[in-house]
Amino acid sequence: MRRSNSEFQTLHISEEGQRLSNRDYFGFVEMDDYACYVLADSLDEEPSVNSARLVVDSIIREFTEAPGMSRRRLRRCLRRAHSELLGQRAGRHLKVSAVIAVTDYRKLRYCHVGNSRLYWIRNARILERTYDQSLTQNLVEKDRISLDEAACHEERNNLYSFLGDRGKPQIQVSRKKKLEAGDLIVQLTKGAWEQCGERQFLEIVNNSGEIQDILNETEDHILKEQSEKSIDNYSLAVTSVNRVYQSPKKPVSLKKIILIALPVLLLVIISAVALYAYARSMRTKTQDMLQCMENGEEYLAYSNFQKAAEEYEQAKILAGDLNRESEYGEADQYVKLAQQVILADEALSTQEYEKAGELYLTAREMSVDAGNVGLSYIEGQLDRTEGFMEIFDLMSQGERKEEYDNLEGAIALYKEAKEKAGALYFSEGKKEALELQMAAEEKLEKEQMETEERLQEQIEAQALSQALENEQKTNDQRSAIDLESQGNQLLAEKSYESAIAFYQAAGEIYSRLELTQLAEGIEQKIAAARAGMEAEEAKVAAEQTETAG
Repeated sequence: MRRSNSEFQTLHISEEGQRLSNRDYFGFVEMDDYACYVLADSLDEEPSVNSARLVVDSIIREFTEAPGMSRRRLRRCLRRAHSELLGQRAGRHLKVSAVIAVTDYRKLRYCHVGNSRLYWIRNARILERTYDQSLTQNLVEKDRISLDEAACHEERNNLYSFLGDRGKPQIQVSRKKKLEAGDLIVQLTKGAWEQCGERQFLEIVNNSGEIQDILNETEDHILKEQSEKSIDNYSLAVTSVNRVYQSPKKPVSLKKIILIALPVLLLVIISAVALYAYARSMRTKTQDMLQCMENGEEYLAYSNFQKAAEEYEQAKILAGDLNRESEYGEADQYVKLAQQVILADEALSTQEYEKAGELYLTAREMSVDAGNVGLSYIEGQLDRTEGFMEIFDLMSQGERKEEYDNLEGAIALYKEAKEKAGALYFSEGKKEALELQMAAEEKLEKEQMETEERLQEQIEAQALSQALENEQKTNDQRSAIDLESQGNQLLAEKSYESAIAFYQAAGEIYSRLELTQLAEGIEQKIAAARAGMEAEEAKVAAEQTETAG
């Protein structure tokens, strides 16, 4: 319960600067006997994944499961995070710089990869610090440039080691050193130390009384030239060691020391003599077994299951010779897991996707039972397998739509299959989907051209028909005008019946052509002709009466 008998205070800031989003991340856990503080900086620009948070969560989770300060434990935490980054790639290259500080509330050990920094400050000076794994730092070490020039040097972001690198990251781990009350553990990302150098930061620390004042003053210094400089994401975490854990000291009598020491010493001597011969003969096998176990662990971390299976198989043989049941069981479990993944990979490479999916599902269960070893790779391959199956399903659906002449629907499915294949770097599936898409587009284009030709023919036929109809109407109207003109002439000659016949013929044409006013005019002329005819008949009748009288 060292935590309750010590006092550590941690505050931090983390802002996006002038970027669209903040891709730094800080997290820490303080347990009864150990504490772990992790700061990470995403070096990639992938918007869908916060790689810095993924690393911090992985390290905190791994540390919480098995807390400790050994070099091997810290390297294991970083390698596990590195493996998870590689497993999350799926076509993306995730890159992260990280710095870790761990303590048992008495001593401090830190480690880092990349250019995220740690300052250990005591009595207003930097007692220890990390050194960037960059070309700029190499130039500083060779006295090619000064430390002040390094913060703005053009190669400061050109790192030769970081998490997510395709090679093995070069993890730097410090020695354990005693903490003292008043110490400050400071963790910074590139965006903070670029804008606030060591000299300016020490001045801020010396002039500030509280941790919050240090954070506020540093942030003001970072932002004061934001109108002239581009400000990256910046994060700063400060842990103040206000009180270090002190082991309770009880007075021990000489008699008690002797009573304790003599039996222990006697037991040690007897055990040493008894085990000397056995240990000498078994030491080589034990070292080889442990080395194989460590090699297998590293190969699993990098998802090299073939080499991991070989190393763990050798470790299992050695553990059997040494009667080490625990190591034998662990090695056997990892051998089976690696072999299962190898079988699944082989099925995937031969395009037996359903078989590969079943094998990966079994491998995932085995990975969970083995403490999630290789889980990120297995889940990535399982997602990849499901993606391949989905691609072929989309192409099959597209072919069915082609059978029902739904070419546009088929093309949309082929495009979707092509895009998914491209995202999964599935070149064969992308090529097949592209060929199907191009064939369907060509067929659709041909049908559209035929449809356009038929439509053009219909338009031309309609235009011809309309022209003929208009010509017929024009001829009919001319005929009607001629008939009306002849009727006018006959009316003038008082040939009323003939005039009425011509007028009626002209009127029928006007009515058929819907020339209403002209038709009404004809009716008036017919009425006038009838009136003239009646007047003429009346006159003849009158003359006949007069003659008879």
